[in-house]
Amino acid sequence: MARYDNFGALDTPYLDETDSFFFKMNGRLRPDQLKPGELAMSINGRMDVDGAWQPRKGVNVLGSVISAGGNALIIPFYLYANKVISSATRATTTVTITTSTPHGFTTGTQVGIDGISGTVDPTGNQTITSTGTDTFTYQIAGAAGSETYTLGGTPRAGAPLISVINTAYGSCRYSDPKASNTEYIVIATYASALAINLTTGASSTIAYPTGITISAEVNLLQAFDKVFLFRQGATALSWDGVFSGTPAFVKVSNGNYTQPLVLTANNNATCTAGVVTITNTHNLAVGQPVVIMDAGTTGLTKGDTYQVATISTTVSFTFYASVDDFSATSVVLGARQSNGRGFTHMPAPAWGVYHQRRLIVPFAYTTTGSSGSETVTARNVTDELIFSDVLDSNTYDILQNQFRVTGGIADYLQTIHPFTNDAAIGFNRSSLHLITGLSGPLDDMEIQTITNEAGLVARKSVVTIGNSVFFLSDNGVYAANFGDLYNLRGAGLPLSDPINPIIQRITAAYAYRAVGIFHDNRYYLAVPIDGSSLNNAILVYNMLNEGWESLDIIEEDGWDISNFIVGSPLGINQLFAVNRYGGIHIIDNRVDDVDNIFLRPGATATSYFIPSSCTTRMYSFGSPERKKFNSLELHVESSTTNASDGEINGVFENLDSAGAINTVSGILGAVLAIGEDSSLRARIGNIRSYGGQIEFVPTAGRPKLRLVKLTASPTFRALTQAS
Repeated sequence: MARYDNFGALDTPYLDETDSFFFKMNGRLRPDQLKPGELAMSINGRMDVDGAWQPRKGVNVLGSVISAGGNALIIPFYLYANKVISSATRATTTVTITTSTPHGFTTGTQVGIDGISGTVDPTGNQTITSTGTDTFTYQIAGAAGSETYTLGGTPRAGAPLISVINTAYGSCRYSDPKASNTEYIVIATYASALAINLTTGASSTIAYPTGITISAEVNLLQAFDKVFLFRQGATALSWDGVFSGTPAFVKVSNGNYTQPLVLTANNNATCTAGVVTITNTHNLAVGQPVVIMDAGTTGLTKGDTYQVATISTTVSFTFYASVDDFSATSVVLGARQSNGRGFTHMPAPAWGVYHQRRLIVPFAYTTTGSSGSETVTARNVTDELIFSDVLDSNTYDILQNQFRVTGGIADYLQTIHPFTNDAAIGFNRSSLHLITGLSGPLDDMEIQTITNEAGLVARKSVVTIGNSVFFLSDNGVYAANFGDLYNLRGAGLPLSDPINPIIQRITAAYAYRAVGIFHDNRYYLAVPIDGSSLNNAILVYNMLNEGWESLDIIEEDGWDISNFIVGSPLGINQLFAVNRYGGIHIIDNRVDDVDNIFLRPGATATSYFIPSSCTTRMYSFGSPERKKFNSLELHVESSTTNASDGEINGVFENLDSAGAINTVSGILGAVLAIGEDSSLRARIGNIRSYGGQIEFVPTAGRPKLRLVKLTASPTFRALTQAS
């Protein structure tokens, strides 16, 4: 009888596993659990519909950062007692200060200089270059010649001036309807606002009302043809979009006002071809509504509302109506009348939303007193909204146009986000609510709670994309559409579950600063990670691939994003990012392999190589056995603008060795030329491991990675024992 029925099959000569496309990343699952085409990590990369991974396009500079007019404060600094300046002079770039008493300052430290003036400004925070008992010098960017400075007020030298000038406190896009829709980014800074032309990069100053400066976060919004600047607990400002003369923000009217003036006069109305002309003293503006209170013998209907079309003089205006012509007759008109407690001007909101030709603002404050006053009263209400009249941003009916999103004040309102003409989501900090009936009378509005288990962390993260609304919660990023809003109850996993390890890196205390935008079929979400208080990273979700595509990072100190803005200068759709210093950068704009960015005031734009990489799933060939990894194959294509190179590294489970395998140029003998594609083959070195991953790190250009293939063989023979 034979000892064995048969011999088992010998080792399979080679096992191989291939990814011929890449479409998303998944960092939550173990690398060996990922599906073909999924990457374990993608840094500064893109995965377009052709199935290749490629480093993202570079960031480009639009304009310069805000100029402070003085040196910024350098930390750490020494606090010296203030000393009175008795004289100050300049010889070219050297300023000499004399104090009335010995100062005690030392060379190399910073002092704040204030209260002196001249041709070349010597004030601000300055670094001492030499000292005497009662004198010291410092250097400034000056001019030829010399001067003796004028002393004014209380000239002083001492503790550094805490500078708030070099900061962008808010921004928005402004499309000028009066100039062929020329587009600007309006930025609120300390002493004034700036409007930066997105085509030319030129800036225009927009003044604030006398005595107003801004030193805390504000929100800006274009509504109608105006830009509104909302200040927490203070009267809002508005700018009419006019650049001629001295463009300036003004305070909106505030406080309560009486019922509108009724317009009545004998034979004050005529109509020709649908144009109704009213001859009556008035103080109306184009677009303002008027209500027919008595139609007389005309075809007009009592109670109907019309918008002022044209204004000829202070005693004449027109509106359009579908009625028969009529000759001079008497009509009684007025602006819309309140049916309740009367009208109020705009409250003092922190933010606003423009929808259906109305402004929607939180009703947390009231304003009293004369127009333009700063008298503001807190109502201790944090979940209430109020709607403006149609086409009238500063008329609010307290009775008819105000409502509460919830019944309590602990769960405060973050924002309201309309996503259809008739429906919106009310985002509270710990709950979400569906609001319907926005297109009709507000007394028909209904509010239903969607969930008490998820809320909104960052107001500016909310973005409508198609039928979905994306937003950042404490649990991560959700995407809800009208049909599945109620699925958020006890809900499924957030959209960001595949990148949960990155979500966990978000700095919780500053997550409220996150800002999102939709551009080029992608949801961009700028977030603060790894302890940062500012948005120093971007999460990118590819809508076409239905997956997260990249963690975008610019590692240089000083990079941050305070706001995203999409604009179309010269008809080209572009994504702009504003940083804390007011510098404007264009995202995914350069076709080469560098980011051209401003990092701080006073610095010139600098180019930095984009540090990109991707890490594949783990190739285990469907077996838990240890294998001997023999070789790899990569298909790489160079871009049409730059020659390419990159490092190829191995990551192995239960490893014998790992790390660098080779480089593109090492395999080819030269870098991959512009526009060239190649199939790269390299030996791994018979590494024994359960599974292996490949990390591809571009070092030059923006090479496309189209395919990764690993080969291995089992390390043991398989025998079949005889029975």
